[in-house]
This record gives sequence, C-alpha cells and structure tokens, in this order.
Amino acid sequence: MASTSSKCKSIALLVCDTPMPEVVAEHGEYPKIFYDMMRKSLPDELGWDFKIDAYDVVHHMNYPSEDKIDRYDAFMYTGSAASAYADLDWIHRLIEFTAHLVKDHPKVRIFGICFGHQIVSLALGGTCIKNDGKWEIGPTNIRLTDIGKSVFETDDKLTIQEMHQDHVPFVPQGFYLLASTDVSMNQGMVSTFGSDYHYTPTVESRYTSPPPSSSLDSSSPKSISLSDIQIITVQGHPEFTRPIMSTMTAKRAKQGIITDALKEDVDRRQDALGGKLSGDGELVGRVLWKILGV
Repeated sequence: MASTSSKCKSIALLVCDTPMPEVVAEHGEYPKIFYDMMRKSLPDELGWDFKIDAYDVVHHMNYPSEDKIDRYDAFMYTGSAASAYADLDWIHRLIEFTAHLVKDHPKVRIFGICFGHQIVSLALGGTCIKNDGKWEIGPTNIRLTDIGKSVFETDDKLTIQEMHQDHVPFVPQGFYLLASTDVSMNQGMVSTFGSDYHYTPTVESRYTSPPPSSSLDSSSPKSISLSDIQIITVQGHPEFTRPIMSTMTAKRAKQGIITDALKEDVDRRQDALGGKLSGDGELVGRVLWKILGV
C-alpha cells in the first residue's frame, strides 16, 4: 500500500548525484532541489502534503527494503553527471532495481528525470548513447506529440531546462513518445499500467537499435488518462531554475566543457524566460501531482 494518510503522498527519491559545490552552496543538494520543485507545483488550496525520502544510490547503493517499496506512491530519479551506460557497479544496480521495481511492484509509479529517463530506458527495452557531441543546455523548446499535448494539457510545445549530451535514441516497447527536438528524438515518454515491457536489467539483454515492437507515433493514442500512467520520464530538468543553470553553465564554460558562444546563447535564452525561472518546470511538476491523484 502507498502512503496511509489520504492527504499525504510519499515519494522515494533515488539520488543519483550531488550537484556541483557552487549549486549546493546556494540551492542545496538534490533532495532540497526536488522538494522545492514539488512544493512550488502543489497548490496550497488543495490541502495536500507530501514527504520525500532520499536514497543515495551512488555512494551507499541505498534502496528501500522490499516490504517498504509499496508504501511509496512514486519513485523519482534525479539527474546525474554520469553516463547511464557507464560500466559502474552503482549504475548496474540501479538498472536492475528499476526492472525489478516495474516487474515485481507494478502498482508503484516512476518519474524519471534526465539521467532517470535514460536509466528507465536501459532497464525496460531501450538504450542510451552519446549524441555525437551535441549538447542541449538551458531553456529548450520541445515539440509535443498528440499524447504529450494530452498529458501536459497544452498545445504545441513546452520550454524546459536541459543539460545533456547523452540521449535515448528510440522509444522502447510499452512506451509512447511525449516530445522531441531536432537534436534528441526522445525528449520524454510515458507508459500505462499493464503495459507489455521488455525487461533488460543486464547489458547482455539490451537492444542497441529499435526492436520491431518499439512504439511508433502511428500506434500511439491521441490522449491518455493521467490516472492510468505508471511511468513518465523527461530528458530535461524541470527541477532546475535559471539561477541553478546559470551557475552550472558558467562553470562548465570556464572549465572548457562548453564553449563561450554556447554559454552566451544559453544566457540569451534564459533572459527570454522573464519571470518563468524554470521554464515550464512547475507545469511538469503539476502534472506529476495530477498523476498521483492530487
């Protein structure tokens, strides 16, 4: 069973990294950053509360016990500077846990953010690869599919903060595509309870190219009920705000990881946001609450 209080939701946060020290000093670590996003996107007048339990899956490979898993309403995965395809013990464990979570605890919902989006893909019939050195950074317009427009209850596009050069190149079996850009075809995906997933918890079991049964736009429904959603992922960072992103891009430009020209372009797009510091990040958070019945 999920949370016992009818007016309180419980979220397990699988913490896959620690932000750079400059971000931590101003905004806290990922548990605080995600709490802030979820708090801002939860209307006070609804009378709901929530708690987030953070699990360090990197340094301690810490996970909830089997008897505790079903007490959570959702498992949320943070981003990470690591590559989801890296040959690291903690990443192998996380992918295995994700496949187990979906297969053996089918009533629990999963929210995958950036690296989390990629981990879900690797665990459930997809892959993740380097995108030929192409970065997507800062406020990025993503084109919504029909099902994406239904889920986010908006037309055409969302603007979401991004920071990645790895991507998921196709849509795994059991999922529907939410959005795309010219740089990254899979900007998010969604599945419903009872979907026919292909479980790929090990490297040997995974596809490197789309299987014949991978989902295509032509087979996707025009709309979907939020209450039916089991898994939703986004390549972007709805939890990141302009101040967080500005700190990150400035440091990465100084380190030579990104060019000064790219940083200047990101700064211009940040300025264009005006008062919407996270782009449509709060809208994404609100959709997550609606999926949980709030």
